[in-house]
Amino acid sequence: MLVRDFVLSATLLKRTRLLPLLLLAAVPSFVICTTSAWAQGEPVTSAQVAAIVQRLSGTHQDDDTVQAALATGETLFKTRRYDEAVAIFHSVLARRPKDARALYGAALALFNLRRPAEAEPLAKAAADLLMIEVSAHKVGLPPVQRSRAADALVLQAVIQAVRGNDSAALKSSELAVRTSPEHFDAQFTYGRALFSVGDTAQAARVFRRAVTLKPSDTQALFFLGTTLEKIGDVEGALKTYRQIIANTPQAAAGHLGIGTLLVRRTGAEGEEGVKELERALAIDGNLYEARVALGRALLARGRLTEAVDHLVRAAELVPGNPEPHYQLSLAYRRLGLTDKAEQETAAVRRIHEARRGGTNNQSKSQAAPK
Repeated sequence: MLVRDFVLSATLLKRTRLLPLLLLAAVPSFVICTTSAWAQGEPVTSAQVAAIVQRLSGTHQDDDTVQAALATGETLFKTRRYDEAVAIFHSVLARRPKDARALYGAALALFNLRRPAEAEPLAKAAADLLMIEVSAHKVGLPPVQRSRAADALVLQAVIQAVRGNDSAALKSSELAVRTSPEHFDAQFTYGRALFSVGDTAQAARVFRRAVTLKPSDTQALFFLGTTLEKIGDVEGALKTYRQIIANTPQAAAGHLGIGTLLVRRTGAEGEEGVKELERALAIDGNLYEARVALGRALLARGRLTEAVDHLVRAAELVPGNPEPHYQLSLAYRRLGLTDKAEQETAAVRRIHEARRGGTNNQSKSQAAPK
């Protein structure tokens, strides 16, 4: 079972505070999709789930019963029935606390339920058990076994990152890559971990390896393009974003990447940037960064009413970000709408004050004795 795809807002995939390792607290929702031989089977009813849990609580369980229960738990991922999956995996673990498959499944389900603190020890236990098997077979271990260990390490890295432990996430993802170098998710997660700790040059190299493994993967290409921008390879970034468009014309990411890069330029390139941002929003109107970038660009070009429309929508998408409110204050002043401009300036002030208060409260909490 692979940790394959994080559904993140495009805001978090790029620049300002962008490319966080995996998630920020402001993300309204996220889902991990799973695809693997472990997750095959037909959907089951809630009554059948309850019956499976009851059967697992019995005094005698043969291996076939347990394996069938695990397979059922994994099929629940297909319809994102994470609570029921947790119930099945926990029932298995009550009898077999060192079952790596159940540990991994429970950790993955709990993480999707936004319970990373509960998921982390389970993911670690699964990774530790599977790595014992890898360590015991320096050579000759089938690739599928190494891949399963890498799966668990990737999940562990993801959870560590979400919990703010970027250095631990870096170590886990690096070990996943060493364990299974051809594992796409390991390379992709390792690249994000490197970026998160500031090693952008190495992150670019790792993202290139990920793209080599899956040349048409939009996320890998997008992260590669963003990282190339960060290290100053603008032409390489543009080429990468254009590759996304060539591969998947209806993917907003390629248009977003080109648009936010070119819109900062003048002349024809700047106008091309505006058009690319408009194309991105035509595909997905909820792209916060595209709204903000386009609003700023239109404001700079004197297209004030259009700019306001995009900036208002950006403020609705991410209420806790001061940037659209600041840009709106500028637009309203230029439109002669002083009262509205003052309201937006006040909104900027409130957001900054709330952030400072949150930081102070967090510091106090961390300093308090347990």
